[in-house]
Amino acid sequence: MAGPTTFDESVIHDVLLTPLASAPAGRRAILSFEDHLLRRFGSAEVVRLGPGEAFRVLREKADEIWALLDGAADFLLEDTRPISPTLGVNQAVRMDSPARLLLPFGVRLLVRPDPRALLLRIMTHSEAEDPLPAETA
Repeated sequence: MAGPTTFDESVIHDVLLTPLASAPAGRRAILSFEDHLLRRFGSAEVVRLGPGEAFRVLREKADEIWALLDGAADFLLEDTRPISPTLGVNQAVRMDSPARLLLPFGVRLLVRPDPRALLLRIMTHSEAEDPLPAETA
C-alpha cells in the first residue's frame, strides 16, 4: 500500500488531501465555510468498520469529504469521469489521522481502515438522493 499521508498533490484531478486544522480547546475543525470544498451540505455520518471490512462508493452526482479522525486508512481511488484529464487513473493513498480527503463526484472510492480507525463522511447529497448503482457495489 502507499506510504504515510503527504499533502502536496494527488495524481487524480480535483482530489484534495489536506491536514485537519486545530481549533481552540482541543477541538478539530472538520469543515468550515472558508474551505469552499462542498457546494452545499447534504448529510454527515461517522464510519467505524470492523477488522477486514471495507467501504466502497461511487458518487456520480455529489462531492464528499472523508475526515480521518483517529487511526489510519488506505484509500483506493479510480477516476471514472468521462471528461476528466485523469480518466482511468488509479491512486492508492495511505492516510494517518488527522487528515481530510475531498472526493469529487465520479471518483470511485474503496476505504480500508486500520482496526479502530474513525472516519467522518460528509456529503453534498444524502445517500437516498444519490444511491450507489447496483452494478458497482
